[in-house]
Amino acid sequence: MTTQQLSDLPAETVDVVTRWNPDGVARLKSGEAPQRGVFVAGPRRAGKTTLAGGLRALDASALTFVEDPIDARVVLMVLDAAAPLGREELSVLDVVARPAVPVVFALSKTDVHRNWAGVSERNRALLARHAARFADAEIHPVAAGGSGVEALLSALLRAARAQAPDPRSATLTVLEQTRRMIVATARSVRETEPGAELRAERVRALTLRDGRRTERVAQLRGQVQLAKVELMHEVAAQCRAAGTTARAEIDRAGRGTLAGYPDRLAEMVREKSGAVDAAVTARLDDLRSRAGVTVSAPETAVPLPEPVVPDGPEPRHRGLEDRMTILIGASAGLGLGRLVVSPLSMVPALDIATIPLTLALGAVAAWWLTRARGHVAERAHVRQWATEALVHVRSRWEQFVLGRLLAAEAQVSEAIIAESRVCARDVDERVAQIDVELRRLVARRNGQLSSCERDLGAVDRGLQEVRLQLGEPNRRVERLNT
Repeated sequence: MTTQQLSDLPAETVDVVTRWNPDGVARLKSGEAPQRGVFVAGPRRAGKTTLAGGLRALDASALTFVEDPIDARVVLMVLDAAAPLGREELSVLDVVARPAVPVVFALSKTDVHRNWAGVSERNRALLARHAARFADAEIHPVAAGGSGVEALLSALLRAARAQAPDPRSATLTVLEQTRRMIVATARSVRETEPGAELRAERVRALTLRDGRRTERVAQLRGQVQLAKVELMHEVAAQCRAAGTTARAEIDRAGRGTLAGYPDRLAEMVREKSGAVDAAVTARLDDLRSRAGVTVSAPETAVPLPEPVVPDGPEPRHRGLEDRMTILIGASAGLGLGRLVVSPLSMVPALDIATIPLTLALGAVAAWWLTRARGHVAERAHVRQWATEALVHVRSRWEQFVLGRLLAAEAQVSEAIIAESRVCARDVDERVAQIDVELRRLVARRNGQLSSCERDLGAVDRGLQEVRLQLGEPNRRVERLNT
């Protein structure tokens, strides 16, 4: 069949072949015969690979082996000498042996099976019964050592030279090659899932749609509780430090220092408040950093209150102990005075003078003892007041710390929720884009498959016409994959 005869086929067939197989059409136009070779067929474990290797080793340039029976000029059917051919061998032969292609038979493993001659005669009879074209078929025995390979090579070369090139066969080959291209492309399109990476990206995006809001909020709560423990410990440490300093200063304080000690305690509380505020600020900054959010104006949530120390202690109430101290002091003073002036009583002239001197010394001793007892009591009074004042200050510090923590937790939670909304919006937009792209890919894939089906139908109609002209049966090409 010439190029003009190719144009006699349906126009859609010619168009499909031109699009899919331009090289084949160019060969037909130039009159060049298609490159063909030997296709080796046979049942499994019949020794096909070993026999083909032996033929190549004998003369590598004499034959060209092909992988597809469509491209075969000669078919080499390898039979096993272990037993006569059966249904499997005949089915393979039906697939590969087209009427226009000669078949050369070889019987392998004759060096292993002694009854190979009987098996060969049985095979010849079965082949003649199977098809009239195989009635006079010659079966060439070959052995693993190379025996019979030269005769087989000569038979293959004779069969190849005896086959005259037929233009119609060339056109049939081009059509079958085109069909094979279309089937392979359709299979590749069908097996390839379009948009696999996009689907994986869509799954990942939906998994993180909320920006891990639940995990971040849970981590934030844990961090807040940890910060609460640390800051409460810091408050307790500052209160203990202030109490220790206050007790030491009060124990050494004189009357004037005790009178102004409320101002000193207020100054100390302001210093400790600064340390507490610095610790809270540093811990909350670390909390925000761990949460990975940025909070605008974080210090405006809970302003730092001015540390207020309660007013100075109430005047100490002078009770029974003070009166008893006066009596005890007077008694002790009189006894001390008598002891001091006892030497003077030995002089009669000074005996009268010892009385006022004794009274004076007793009064001084009573006054000093009473004043010392009052000073000690005043220290205890101020110490008690300082302890109560620090309890009040600690309560204010704890209130301040808890307020700052709650405000920071609320602000960070709002920031996390805001970021989650933005992330969800971005993910929704990206998922919508992915869905559009996936629909486009699916539509494109369906269009490609539909186009392949239409082109395949056009090529099949052309194959049917050419096979009718060649006298070949209208075989299903899918069987060539057997």
